[in-house]
Amino acid sequence: MSLSELKRAVDTLTIEDRLELAEYLRRTSKHDDPQWQVEIGRRLEACLQGKGHHAQELLALHDRLAAEGR
Repeated sequence: MSLSELKRAVDTLTIEDRLELAEYLRRTSKHDDPQWQVEIGRRLEACLQGKGHHAQELLALHDRLAAEGR
């Protein structure tokens, strides 16, 4: 399937399916990226050591993403 055929197929999807596809593409594109894996490992280790995010930070991020429609 060519890229133009893929684009035409995506144009027929619902917004929910497009969002799911976008998330899938993001996830799979980073899966084999060694830098991404190192960063995820670093973040996980920080969270496990109690250095996660405060509730206020998460709520602010949620509000910003919701305002952007994401």
